[in-house]
Amino acid sequence: MTKIAELKDKGVVVAWSPLGEYADVVALGSKEKGGIGFDDYGGELELYDWNITQNNDSVPPEPTLLGSVKTATRFGSLAWGKCGGGDISSSILAGGMLDGTVNLWKPASLLGGNSSEDALLASAQQRHKGGVSALKFNPHADSSTLLATGGSGGQVWMMDISGSNLEVYSPNGDDANGCNLGGEVTQVAWNSQVSHILASSSANGTVSVWDLRQKKPWCELRVESNCPVSDMAWNPTQGLHMITASEGGGGLKLWDLRSSTSMPLTTLEGGHAGGVLSMDWCPHDDTLLVSCGNDNRTLLWDLYSLQPIAEIPNEDSNSGAAANQNQQPSDFYGGGLGSSQQKRYDVSWSPIRRGVVSTCSFDRKVQAHSVIGLATKCGRPPKWMSPSSGVSCGFGGTVISINNSNSSQRYVTIDNIVEQPELVEVSEKFESEFGSSTDCITYCHAMATRATEPYESQVWGFMQIMFETNAREELLSYLGFDPEKIHKVAMEFEEKEEEDIKENNGSSTFGSKSIMTKHAENTVKDALLVGNFEAAVECCFRSGNLADALVLASCGGADLWQKTQAEYFARESKRRPFLSLVSAVIHDQLTDLVTVSDPGKWKETLAVLSTYGKSEEFPALCAALGDRLEGAGDLANASLCYMCALNLDRAVKFWKLTLKNATEGGTDMTDLLGLQDFIEKVTVFMQAMDSSHELEDDVANLFAVYSKALANQGLLVAASKYLKGETQECKELRDRIYRSRMGRFCPDLMASPPDFPYDFVNVGVARDLQGITVKQQGQQMEMQQQQQQVAQTAVADTANRAQQQAQVQQSTQLQPAPSEDANPSLPHGWVAVQDPSSGQTYYANQITGESSWDPPAAPVPTPQPAPMATSSYATESVSSAQNAESIQATSSFSATNGSAASTSARSSNSTSQKVANKYGDGFVTSASNPQLAEQYGNVGTSNPYTNANRPGTAAAAVGSTPKKAPVSGTLDPNAMPALSEEYQYIQAGLMTIIERLTASANGSMEKKQAAESKKAVAVFIKTFARGGIDADIANKVGSVVSALQNRDYASASSVVTGLVSNEWKDHKDWLKGMKFLVQMASKKQL
Repeated sequence: MTKIAELKDKGVVVAWSPLGEYADVVALGSKEKGGIGFDDYGGELELYDWNITQNNDSVPPEPTLLGSVKTATRFGSLAWGKCGGGDISSSILAGGMLDGTVNLWKPASLLGGNSSEDALLASAQQRHKGGVSALKFNPHADSSTLLATGGSGGQVWMMDISGSNLEVYSPNGDDANGCNLGGEVTQVAWNSQVSHILASSSANGTVSVWDLRQKKPWCELRVESNCPVSDMAWNPTQGLHMITASEGGGGLKLWDLRSSTSMPLTTLEGGHAGGVLSMDWCPHDDTLLVSCGNDNRTLLWDLYSLQPIAEIPNEDSNSGAAANQNQQPSDFYGGGLGSSQQKRYDVSWSPIRRGVVSTCSFDRKVQAHSVIGLATKCGRPPKWMSPSSGVSCGFGGTVISINNSNSSQRYVTIDNIVEQPELVEVSEKFESEFGSSTDCITYCHAMATRATEPYESQVWGFMQIMFETNAREELLSYLGFDPEKIHKVAMEFEEKEEEDIKENNGSSTFGSKSIMTKHAENTVKDALLVGNFEAAVECCFRSGNLADALVLASCGGADLWQKTQAEYFARESKRRPFLSLVSAVIHDQLTDLVTVSDPGKWKETLAVLSTYGKSEEFPALCAALGDRLEGAGDLANASLCYMCALNLDRAVKFWKLTLKNATEGGTDMTDLLGLQDFIEKVTVFMQAMDSSHELEDDVANLFAVYSKALANQGLLVAASKYLKGETQECKELRDRIYRSRMGRFCPDLMASPPDFPYDFVNVGVARDLQGITVKQQGQQMEMQQQQQQVAQTAVADTANRAQQQAQVQQSTQLQPAPSEDANPSLPHGWVAVQDPSSGQTYYANQITGESSWDPPAAPVPTPQPAPMATSSYATESVSSAQNAESIQATSSFSATNGSAASTSARSSNSTSQKVANKYGDGFVTSASNPQLAEQYGNVGTSNPYTNANRPGTAAAAVGSTPKKAPVSGTLDPNAMPALSEEYQYIQAGLMTIIERLTASANGSMEKKQAAESKKAVAVFIKTFARGGIDADIANKVGSVVSALQNRDYASASSVVTGLVSNEWKDHKDWLKGMKFLVQMASKKQL
């Protein structure tokens, strides 16, 4: 159902309001009246509001009469113009009457209910010989007061209504006699682009295009001979495109006045069976056209395909069926009409309401239809549904916006939108400070100083100690135990004897103050005389002389010494707690000390572990102390102990808890800033660990969340550094960054391209696609023909193959033997060689020096003429059989080609009969369709798509370049190839730097980086010696060497970064190690 409003018993001409405020208002001028006597010649002008916006989709709204005025005669045509303003007060209604008069009314007065005298603005008696059959206001703002009129007598007149006196003149300049077209003027139309161009159609089958400035016809189109042109219209957006309609069966014709004025561009076929009575070009979409014809059909056309896409029904099926059921025989005489009387004689688009069309039919009905749904049947939305602007969000914070508001200039803007500037600021600050800093100690010290919370300051302080060379000594100082200060206090300590006795409960344990009875002295002396140290020690214990017991035990052997120590610690530990510490150190029982330690004095326990713990036991002891604190509920200090143990997985436990608490009680921005702090700690922590350490899944997921947040802000390079996990989300994000515009600036991804994150699924092939089967058959026939040709020359090529194999064997014997035997199936000169570093097999050409990882393809033998005579009957038989098969295959292939050629010819003929724009230019023009140029002989146009340069033509794929043979990364100073004299300084400088780095490397991480650097230097020198590196790249490496020798580490790093960004693809085998070399040299200050 397309009908949205209807007026019955109205035989009228229609004019839509051009004002947006009155978009639903139409003016109706009586064209004829039904049921009136023969003596009534009067008419009526009415203004109706369709009330389209009040439509509830179930019952069409009832139009509202806004005003009316009686006229002395009936209307032949009607027009509504703005006339210089955009409001109702300046607009004018012009009525072309059947007596040749043109009346002008003020719509504002009609809407206000004024009398006919007040509404009538002016009345002009034209010089038409008959009624005024057509009139139009100029649509251009600078000429909106010009009114063109055409009469049934064949004359066209102009009227300027800007002044008080109506000025009438002829378009040909003969204002006295005017211009006579020789037939009734059926339509006048102003050009949509040029204000002084006017077109008029005539019943004699011609269309005249007038140039009002030159006052003469610009051209004349002979549409149909002796067939009236019922209607015509200009393209709303192209000033040289026109469509004409013929009443006698000529249909609709599209004209391109640039190409030809004697031959139409094309004819719209497949629509009306008879003549076309009226048509209108859509002002909001120049690809839509509506027309009504003698065949009782109203069609909606798509000018892209030049085909009708929908039909606007004359009557709804439900109402039509009901009318037929209730129809009485007498209705045929009173008002019932057959289907032929329901055909429409006028169609017009609303200039304001998009997709709304008004129709007038001979059964005295005026209807409004919405064709928005019908317009989409062409497979694309109407242009009025296309937004004037649009926004699309892309990956990495990219926002693409389009602006189509200006038809002459359209813009596509690509912006990077930062939604969270605080995160970008802190992230860039971290990347700039930590990424450019080669001294982690300095960075950690700065972060500890900058921290506002005590715990954060402790974390970064402990982080700094992790990178110190004398980490344990620094740890003691950080915990508050300064060895030098303690030594000074101990050496200067003084205490009075009375205080010493009081502290020891009235007895002195050490020195000359010890009190021993005479009997005890004699007993000890007697035991010593007989060499019984154990008895002497026991006597000292019993008499309370513990110091004497320790001295004597030191002379009685190891067993007595240990027994005496145990007894001493058992007696004195309760009075002197520090003795338990001494006992643990002496007996190597630090684990037990941690177990019984006081959690409140964890710093003292950690200092003991740092002072007395063995290197291999220290991490485990620190972890045990962390477990002790964690069990006591002190998670913060436990994380510090785990940091000393280099146990990242346990240290981050409290950090994750802190982050979780911030997430639950803060905003999204607080969450991300807290996540930024977490990432900074873990990232710096990992620098002190082995590079092979893998994060736990929950920590890797947090890194993925952080990476995604950075990617959303456009920081793709930084985001690529923090994708540590192997979850599906990480894989997808890693792949998107790698394929993005910033992927080439991500060294980690370029060094090891990520795997495609999705699984390939074979969805199969359709059973039968039109054209595909024929194409495949043709390809199969062509392949069979090539195989026959190759087989045909196989016998003649046998001798050549034998000779080539002999040459290969001879060459192999003369050259040094490779690691593998020569493969006899390889082409001439090629041998298989095993790479000593990787163990893989590659292929080398001993003649040309070329190398490849892939086996070289055997050359296709060139066809040669058959020999005049053969020495074997078998050879002759084989050759004859092959020739017969080749002839048979060629004949079959030729027949297939002939059939295809015949099909192509028929297709070409069919296309030339019915031309459509297949290049998507919008309108079918000879410039875009070479068939039209050939058919109509248009001058001044040509086919812009010549040869295979038309858009859409695919280029042939180029074969991949084979990989070069690998270069060994073994650095042997005695076996290295010598570079030319001008590059000797590069080789010497790199060798010197490598020696220093290897000698100064500490820890597994530095040793690994030094090994990579050493390998890179070897690969670079060997590749350069073979000519595999350009002089420009070599000079840049030379600048790196010079910068390192001058301690200009920033310049060296900048040059290497540029090489990684621009040359990674071809030289990644040595650039990665070169980067490590610069980093280590900067760190070591070599």
